[in-house]
Amino acid sequence: MRIAMGLIFVLVGVLLIFGLFTGDTLLNALVNLANYWPIILVLVGLSILSSVKALRWIRYVNVLLIVAFVLFIFFWPSPFLSGEKAVRNSVTLEASESSRSIEILLNLAMANITVESLMEDVASSTFAVVEYSVRGTDLRIEEDSTQLSQRFVIRPDSNVSWLGTSTVVIKLNPDYNYVLRFDSAVMNGRFNLAELKVDELKLNGAVIKTKLIIPEVGPSNTKVNAAIINSEVFIPDGIRSILKANAAIRNIRTDLSYTGDKEYVFEGSTFDFSSYLTFDSAIMNLRVLR
Repeated sequence: MRIAMGLIFVLVGVLLIFGLFTGDTLLNALVNLANYWPIILVLVGLSILSSVKALRWIRYVNVLLIVAFVLFIFFWPSPFLSGEKAVRNSVTLEASESSRSIEILLNLAMANITVESLMEDVASSTFAVVEYSVRGTDLRIEEDSTQLSQRFVIRPDSNVSWLGTSTVVIKLNPDYNYVLRFDSAVMNGRFNLAELKVDELKLNGAVIKTKLIIPEVGPSNTKVNAAIINSEVFIPDGIRSILKANAAIRNIRTDLSYTGDKEYVFEGSTFDFSSYLTFDSAIMNLRVLR
C-alpha cells in the first residue's frame, strides 16, 4: 500500500499548489473511503498474491487498480455532498451613535473570505453588510459594545460547518475605523482594503491563500500567521510599507525596489505614514506588487 500512500500525498500536494484542495475535497474523500473501504482488502489480497512467482503479473494490475481507487475516493461525488445543504443569508450591522471604532472577529473552519468597501447607498449608521453561505448551519453574531467602540464576534451556530467550505463577503463602510481578526484552518481570502481605514488585520490558520490590497487612506498593521502561506500583496502608489517575513522555506518575489536587511522597506512617494506587514509561517510564497 506504499504506492497508495505515495499517490495520496502527491495528489494532495498538487491540489494544494493549484488551490483546488478544499474542505469539500477532503470531505468527499473521507465519505467515499468510509463507504468503499473494503476495496482496500481486495488490493491488499492482490498484493499478497503478486508475491507468488507465477502470479507476479498481478502487481501491475494492482498498481493500476490502486491509481484508479485513489482518484475515485477524491473525485467521485459522494451522496453526502449532493443536494442543497448551505444556509445563505445577508445581515446588516449597525453602529451606535458614539462608536467610530469597530472590531470584527470571524471564526470559521474552512472559508472563502472577501472584504471590500461598501458601495451601496446605506444609512450612515450602517458599518457593514455581511453576506454568507455556510454548510449546514447559520452564523451567530455576538456584540460587545463600549461607549467608543463595538466588538462583533461571528461564528457558526454549530460545529457542522467544518463539513464544507463557507463563503463570507464583508462589505465595510469607509467612514469607520476597523480592527479585523479572522481565524480559519483553511482560508482563501481577498482583502481589498485600499479605501478602508483598517488599523489592524490579523489572519490565523493552517493554510492561508490571500490577495491583499493594503489601505491607502491611513496606516495599517497586517499580521498573517499560518503553516503554509501563499499571498499576493498590492501596495498602493505613494504608500511606504515595511515587511517582515519569517519562514523556514520562503520565496519572496517583487519588482519593487526595497531597502533593509531583516526587514523589507518599500519606499513610497510620501512619508505621511507607514504600513506594516508581518508574515510568519513554515512555508511561504509571497509576491509584492504595486
